[in-house]
Order: sequence, then C-alpha cells, then structure tokens
Amino acid sequence: MGAVENLLDDRLKNHNCEVSVLVALMTYRDCLEQLGHMTESLFTLKTHQVVFKAIKKLHESGKPVDDVTIIGSLQTLGGDAFGVNERYIIDMIGNAPRTHLGHFTAYLNLLQDLQARRDLRDAAEKTKSLANDLSNGSADDAIAKATSLLGDIGTGNEADSVEHIVHSAISVFEEVARMQEEKLAGTYKVRGVTTGFIGLDSKLNEVAPGDLIIIAARPSMGKTAFAQNIAAHISTNLAKPVLFESCEMKKIKIARRFVASMGNVELSRLQSADIRPEDWQGMQQATMILQKAPIEMHDGDVTLFDIRRHARQTKKLHGSIGAIFVDYLQLIKTPNLPASVSENDRLTHVSNGLKGIAMEFDCPVFALSQLSRDVEKRPNKRPNLSDLRGSGALEQDADIILFLYRDEYYNKDKSKFLGLLEVNAAKVRDGAVGNTFLCSELEYSRFSNVASHQLASLESMDGAA
Repeated sequence: MGAVENLLDDRLKNHNCEVSVLVALMTYRDCLEQLGHMTESLFTLKTHQVVFKAIKKLHESGKPVDDVTIIGSLQTLGGDAFGVNERYIIDMIGNAPRTHLGHFTAYLNLLQDLQARRDLRDAAEKTKSLANDLSNGSADDAIAKATSLLGDIGTGNEADSVEHIVHSAISVFEEVARMQEEKLAGTYKVRGVTTGFIGLDSKLNEVAPGDLIIIAARPSMGKTAFAQNIAAHISTNLAKPVLFESCEMKKIKIARRFVASMGNVELSRLQSADIRPEDWQGMQQATMILQKAPIEMHDGDVTLFDIRRHARQTKKLHGSIGAIFVDYLQLIKTPNLPASVSENDRLTHVSNGLKGIAMEFDCPVFALSQLSRDVEKRPNKRPNLSDLRGSGALEQDADIILFLYRDEYYNKDKSKFLGLLEVNAAKVRDGAVGNTFLCSELEYSRFSNVASHQLASLESMDGAA
C-alpha cells in the first residue's frame, strides 16, 4: 500500500471516536438500545472489536454491562482476547475523551459513515477487478455484479426500528384529512396514478406507488395499445414522467401508435403513408402533445439491470418517475441465471425483480404478459389466473392483474360484445375485482370509455362472467 493509500486508510478510521462509543456503551444504559444497529466492523482495531463483542454478548444475555462484567467476560476468552485485559479496560475508560450521552448518536453516525466509506472503497477495488477480468462473463454481467456490491453498502442510519401501529394510524387520519380538504378546494392531485378508463378506475381506485400491475392476454387482444393509452394518460393528463420499455417493437413503431391514437389518424394510413389532408393536422397536434409529454422510451433487449438504469436516467431527467411500462415481461433477458434454469424459475426471478423495481423507484410498474396457449383449447376463451405463464410467482407478486379479452376476435359477428374489450380485474389488492368494458378502436391503436349508461348493463350481462 502506497503513501496515498496509507493516508486514505488513516482518514477512514477514528480510534478516539471508537473508544468514546465503547465507553458510552459501558456507561449509559440508553446507549445499549443502539446495539441492534451496530456491528463489529464499525471498529477498525481488533481490540476494539473484542470489547464490542463482549458488550453485545452481555447485553443479549440480559446481564448488566459495565467495566466489572466486561472484565469478567474477557477472562473467559483466553487467546481470543487479543491482549484485552483488566488493565486495558481501565486505561480505556480512564483515557477516553469525555463522552456525554447526547454526543453518542453523533459519534455512532460518524463511525457508520466511515464504515460505509471503507465498504465503498473495497467495492471499488472489487469493481476494478471485475472490469479487468475478461474471462468472467460480459460487461453487463460485470456491471450487474458491481451494482450488487454497491447495493449492499449502507450507513446503518436507516430508521428500521419497530414503531407502534398508532403512529401509522395517525398518519392515515392526517392523509385522509388532507385529501378531503384538497378535494373540497378543487386542488386534489392523484397520489399514485389512474388508468384514465372510468369503469376500470372505479374498481382499482388509484394505482399506488410500488404496485406491480400485470396486463395479460393472448396475442391480438390489444395489450400494447391498452398500455400505451394508460401511459399517454399518465404523462399528459397527470403530467407524470413515464418510462416505456419495448422489448418487442422498435421505438418508431411505438411512436407511430401514439401518433395514431392521439392524432385520430388511422394506423394503417400512417403505415402506408396514404395520408389524407386532414390527417396532417392530427399528426401535427399529436406531435406537439408528445413533445411536451415526459415519456422516455427504449427498445430492444433489456435486463432487469437495464430497466433500473433507464429508470434512474428518467428520474434524473425529470426529477421523478410516475410509472414504468414493460412490453412484455417474458422477453426480459436474464443473463445471470444458468442456462439450465426452468422457464417458471426464470419468470419468478423476473417477477420478483419487477416488484423490487416498483418498490425501489416508488412508482407502479405495468408489465405486459403473454398467456399460455391453454386458453385456446377451451370453449370459453376468457382467461383466468391459471393461464398466466409462471402463474405462481406472477399471481403472488402482482398487486393488480388485468386480463384483456375481445370476444369478437373468436366469435366474429356472433359475439354479443362487438367492438368491445373486456377488462377483467382478476386480482386487486386494494380495490374490487370484476369485469368492465372499453370501446375497441384498434384502427387508431386505442380504447375509449363506454358511455356510463351502457357500462352498468354490460358489466351485469351473464356472458361477461
């Protein structure tokens, strides 16, 4: 280790502070309540680690902690005491800087900060090794491992202690009161997000930050159009930034669908360039709306790590992130899993990862999912929970599961639901399950609300069950 490294190593230690914390633990009973937030790695001298372990062992066994009990405990260690004896403890207490109870938290925070910096330095060294090792996977693998190393580092200052439920109950009371005041004043803003579809929102209420929403259907039901409509609503009507990950279609195709939907231009005419004079105005209006809309897009192969990276970029660009859309989850790459892993286990990994991303970025994640072909083998092709590929993990991790079904796709003109999309809210953690309907306008790559006087009768029809 060179002179610069030695100097840095010294700056990342504070032996006087370590002594002050240890003496405070021996002196003030209240300080012992912080032992649950402390580890021996906070201390850089082996002798200090020995004293800390003796203190923690005494406290966990319910015995008093003071100089007498610690000396007695050390006598049982033999060679493991590393020179810590009665004289060492007496000198430590006698020579320690004066420590007041009020100073203890500040000293502890300093030790936790220094430990985090040492961990960060060690992670940097390991990251350097990962970068230089060309034989151990791709660059993406190295980045994922380096990110994992950094994710394990913490200062220990997080408020992770237990708290009586009444504090949270009071918070609920205060939040409801604020929401009611805002609604009466006409200043209420959605805390999470809504879909923009009236019938569906009446069942879901608001989609909360941290929720994982699975939108599942067989091909040609309109999953992507449905997701795009919600993304457009969140970004324009709610003015919340959106990240749209397209694993299946190129960005220009996705943009074409947004333009068709928002500009009232038939998608087929955009694709063939068979544009009518009035279409140009619609395209221009859609482009102007999209120019102001905080929508960030990515297409092509993507991993869970990539989604996190793109989410951080979106949050940095806009200051926040309102929702993440993934089209679709079966196409998410998992390079860190063995090639032999089962598809069910792979989807479990993806599902857990998407839920983790929703929690990490405090926003809902809408993940599109293909359904198994078993749907096609039944007379009634309306999907249910068992049709989810990797159904166990998806059903467990998801806060909301929406199944999309267009009866006219299967029954043509015989269908009682021509021009309609059935949306089955099969799982809603904080709302109501059941069917609702939307008008299908796939020629414009969109769905729209059914008139309120028709919606109730549609939802009650036997055929929708």
